Amino acid sequence: MQPFRFLWDLAKSFLRHGCASLAASLAFFSLLSLFPLVFLLLYGLSFVVNQEVVGEQVLLSFLKGFLPSLGEHIAKELHRVSALETVRWAVFLTFVWFGTLVFYELDYALNVVFESTWRRHPLISTGIAVASLAATEFVLLLSYSATQIVNFLTGYVPRLWGLDLLALAAHDLFLTYTLPFTLAFLAVTGLYRLVPRRRPHWREAMIGALTFSLLWIATKLLFVTYITYATVYAQLYGSLLEVILLLLWVYYSAALLLIGAEVSHHLQQRAQVWSEVTTTAAPSDQVVQNDPPV
Repeated sequence: MQPFRFLWDLAKSFLRHGCASLAASLAFFSLLSLFPLVFLLLYGLSFVVNQEVVGEQVLLSFLKGFLPSLGEHIAKELHRVSALETVRWAVFLTFVWFGTLVFYELDYALNVVFESTWRRHPLISTGIAVASLAATEFVLLLSYSATQIVNFLTGYVPRLWGLDLLALAAHDLFLTYTLPFTLAFLAVTGLYRLVPRRRPHWREAMIGALTFSLLWIATKLLFVTYITYATVYAQLYGSLLEVILLLLWVYYSAALLLIGAEVSHHLQQRAQVWSEVTTTAAPSDQVVQNDPPV
């Protein structure tokens, strides 16, 4: 009965905190910040990696892993926008503002879930948003590096051992599931541990991140299957179908992110209750031991 009680408490907390509305808000700000955020990421990475490599390989390998069946098309559009000189220089500060909006909303949503009562100074919140932007850029670069290493190994394995099919299967498995799962787990662990003002321990943050990553990969499989049948809605939505599918995927991902946060927060509450019980029980035991025998 304990697992069912845990799931029941989790569902009640999810509804009490309004996580469905928070996920919708996160999805909206994610789409609003998508083009400015990617532009800033590409601009920052262009100092490290060649601009064409950044636009065509780094972004493509990242989006194909995190946006199922939509990443390649979106990467082409984002690369086209980022190449415009008028966009690059005329509205740079505007892009910085819109690119960090999603991190402000993420900070707010996680603190609602973790029931933080006091507020940070606005400068600290801005610093967290900028740090989140830098962390996203690091994850993007790490994704590209891992992809290139796997591509290199996949290209040489058949020459060494003749394992063509095995190398191809390992390559697809890594890029489709293993790499996104690993990066999501590491990034979300950091979010749960560092962003909330009432910070959970690393163990609680990792359990919540593991819950999110497993549910996210499973949802990704279901979503890819759903997309193959979603073409029947093209007559209804027309060219907007891809935007709607992207919005649905971001919304589901945001909802799963908050579910993982609820798991971490629930474990945090249980640990606090257990600590209080242990603390109050220790003096009682000491008093009993010090009582003189009758």
